Amino acid sequence: MIKEIGPVHTRRHGRVLHVILSRPALKNAINEEMVTSLYRCLRDAAQDDSVGAVVLEGAGDAFCSGADIKNLALGIEHTRKYSTEVLLRVGAEAAMLLHEMPKPTIAMIRGPAVGGGLSLALACDFRLADTTATLGYAHTKIGLSGDFAAAYFLSKWMGAGKAREFCLLCPTYSADEAFKNGLLSKVCEVDALCGEVESLATRLADGPTNALGCIKSNLKNAEEMSCESYIAEEIKNFQRCRNSEEHREALAAFLEKREPVLPRVKAAR
Repeated sequence: MIKEIGPVHTRRHGRVLHVILSRPALKNAINEEMVTSLYRCLRDAAQDDSVGAVVLEGAGDAFCSGADIKNLALGIEHTRKYSTEVLLRVGAEAAMLLHEMPKPTIAMIRGPAVGGGLSLALACDFRLADTTATLGYAHTKIGLSGDFAAAYFLSKWMGAGKAREFCLLCPTYSADEAFKNGLLSKVCEVDALCGEVESLATRLADGPTNALGCIKSNLKNAEEMSCESYIAEEIKNFQRCRNSEEHREALAAFLEKREPVLPRVKAAR
């Protein structure tokens, strides 16, 4: 069943939550309602123990074409509920939720992923695209500097030198070019993308949720901390896993040569 939260729709498949940017007539361009709805949806998913993985995708033939440029050109800021600064913060928080929530996140990319749409895709743990995908920074073309932590993620995935080239020269990458430059995890044929994403998402969602969350915490800490500080947090996460029912069942299953039956929280109806 599909639930609609403004221009953001959700669909459950087992423990996988699909979050769908849904303004297909405008290639899922981001407006005020979309960014605030997306933030609320991701915040709730992060806190929902029945969700084991999140897939972010776009409706129709596009992932997300970035900001709704027509709104910018018309100068309708005065009709909005929130200021530009607040909306930029909300969009950045949505990106950080994708990056930091204690469960795996996957971007499923068809067609353009540019501007803020690219930022949201880059925030995910995995980025799978089909051969129609195109990735671009785009901000430079309209005299803007970037949003939703775009340069942060580009520097992480491409390296500082390539990120400068990508942002300042503003090329548009094909799926193969994006893969070669570290922006995509995998490129699939058009008719194979959905199956590949669903298989990966189900594998992650059915895995050891607590351990995967701790691993994401370790990876985040590795980006930000000194080695000494990181080790202290790594030990805490190890102990958290070691003392969990999830670990006890996984260890027993390994020793007994069977599939584990991991503790789960059922989705609310």
